[in-house]
Amino acid sequence: MNDQYRDEDYPGAYPEQNYDGYDGDHYAEDGGYPQDYGYEEPPVEEPATERPEPKIELVDEDGIRAFELATLGWLVGFVALLPFWGLLNDRGWTWWIWTCLAAFGIGAIGIELTRRRKMRRLRAEGLQL
Repeated sequence: MNDQYRDEDYPGAYPEQNYDGYDGDHYAEDGGYPQDYGYEEPPVEEPATERPEPKIELVDEDGIRAFELATLGWLVGFVALLPFWGLLNDRGWTWWIWTCLAAFGIGAIGIELTRRRKMRRLRAEGLQL
């Protein structure tokens, strides 16, 4: 082991500390603190009343709205990247544009599939729209 960074006067151990952490750290015999810190008794908490569980309705149980918004987002991304075609082509990043276009196409298919699934479910329940 190389001792080039070791202090010459460092003995390798810490000196004994004459500290008694418990000296004076006790409660008085009368049950209070040895000194008055100005604290009052903590307030008594009242028991919480039971609240009824709120009834939460699903906004879109079929997921059609989610597919529509996501597909619209990919279309917006495609249109937003079109003006930068030259810059993206120079750097080899045209895959961004094609990714947006492919995701838009897959999203359009997803919209149609979720609409068909909803119609099948409604027919099975006898609630044809």
